[in-house]
Amino acid sequence: MASGVLLWLASPPVGFGALAWVALVPAAAVSLALPGTRLARAAVPLAFGVYLELLLVPAFPFGLARDQWGDPVLPVLVGDSPVLVIALLLVPLAGLLLYALRFPQPLSLERPGHITTALVAVLVPASAWTALDLLRTKYDPGGVWGPLFLSQEGSPAAGLGALAGPWALTFALVAVNYTLALGIVAKPRDRHLALAPAAVVLALLLPSLVLPSGEGGRRIRVAAIQPGYDTAEFDLPVNHFLRSRFRDLERASVDLVRDLAPLTREAAERGAGLAVWPEATLWVDPATNERIRQLLRNVAADTGLVLVVPYFLRGPDHGAAVLVLPDGTITRSQPKQRPMWFLGERGGNRSSPRPVDAHTIRVGTLLGVDNQDPAWPRNLAARGAGLLTSSTHDWAALADQQVALSRLHAVALRVPFVRADWRYGSAIVGADGATLASAGFEKRRTVLVADVVTGSQATLYTRVGDIFGWLCVAALAPLGLLALRKPSDAERAHAQRAPNPLGEAELAAHPPP
Repeated sequence: MASGVLLWLASPPVGFGALAWVALVPAAAVSLALPGTRLARAAVPLAFGVYLELLLVPAFPFGLARDQWGDPVLPVLVGDSPVLVIALLLVPLAGLLLYALRFPQPLSLERPGHITTALVAVLVPASAWTALDLLRTKYDPGGVWGPLFLSQEGSPAAGLGALAGPWALTFALVAVNYTLALGIVAKPRDRHLALAPAAVVLALLLPSLVLPSGEGGRRIRVAAIQPGYDTAEFDLPVNHFLRSRFRDLERASVDLVRDLAPLTREAAERGAGLAVWPEATLWVDPATNERIRQLLRNVAADTGLVLVVPYFLRGPDHGAAVLVLPDGTITRSQPKQRPMWFLGERGGNRSSPRPVDAHTIRVGTLLGVDNQDPAWPRNLAARGAGLLTSSTHDWAALADQQVALSRLHAVALRVPFVRADWRYGSAIVGADGATLASAGFEKRRTVLVADVVTGSQATLYTRVGDIFGWLCVAALAPLGLLALRKPSDAERAHAQRAPNPLGEAELAAHPPP
């Protein structure tokens, strides 16, 4: 329970990221001190479940999904919120699955009494949690909540991401926690064994402190446009033609462009050369709608800006973005990479992510929760994107997670981010992960402008991608399968004979199965 609360305190919504380096020590100490017992097996899954509940329950208030985004594929909404299904069903099921897999130590160990056992006791949980973070961010629709690496946005340790992506951060965090726990629970004569995993962790952390900053690219002034309202606020005149009984998606798109034009002109007056609009600004394809195409060209010509313009098409239910250049050119569309299938998005237009040329800069566009999977921004950077944009339509609870992801990706790739949302958390992030301009997390109408230096040096992570994370998955897969099998009588007897560093009284209080 203590570990779960500490993990929550370290997460972006609360912001005490330094606590992540000790948050797992209580649960890890129990699992190392009582090998072979049910309590040891349940400690970390319980901590993870408490952590997720504390994150998710406040994040999904009732009424959240009213008139929003799409039609859920699964009947998970109660009072227009999935919170009850998440809190009462999905998180407990996830905890039980982790318990069944003996996460994060698939095979029970005796109390570490040898250097090899000490290394296994630390490095196997670190690999297991790294594998969990990777699989959740790539395949779990709610994987944006709970990855350990998010706690390190803005910290010096974030530089580890430039070596092996966010997976190196998770690995180092868990390894530090288990090394500390090992030093606590080991008998005095065996505490020197913790020095071996400590040396491994130190070898991981040191390179992140001496990596080059990546400065030296082209300087450009950019803008993020935050309109300050939601397109489901149908009482606003600008959303009149989005109402179901008056729906005219072309006229709705015209109204939205006209509403964003003054904000875009303000960005131009403040010296910006590129402006990013939020997700689904248009509801028609500008490549096929002459009226919208001409309107966009007028705004770009009037302001002299490169415009990043996202759109969403009903019917096929997919999103994409185009760039509109001051000379009137409208570039090819870049589709959304991670469609929200659980809300009915089909994503039938998906293609490999590629940056778009905008004169002297290549721009990579991300939409919605594309930012969740580090592979998409990494692929764009590897293909030459000097600037990444993230256009979203979030609610307040998701905004701080998205900003944390943007800051971590910027450091890992040495590429600046421009994030534009309709209502919350728009931000401009430099290639070093520093927030150069922020709209905060209160609902407001604003224009953010800042100078950024485009990406100039490919990091190791840009070159090799998620190899480190997948190696952790590969290493743990056979152990996870072994954990599912029923232990033999000999193994159960061995577990009962396992020494207990806390003493016979504690062993009697927590007998092994």
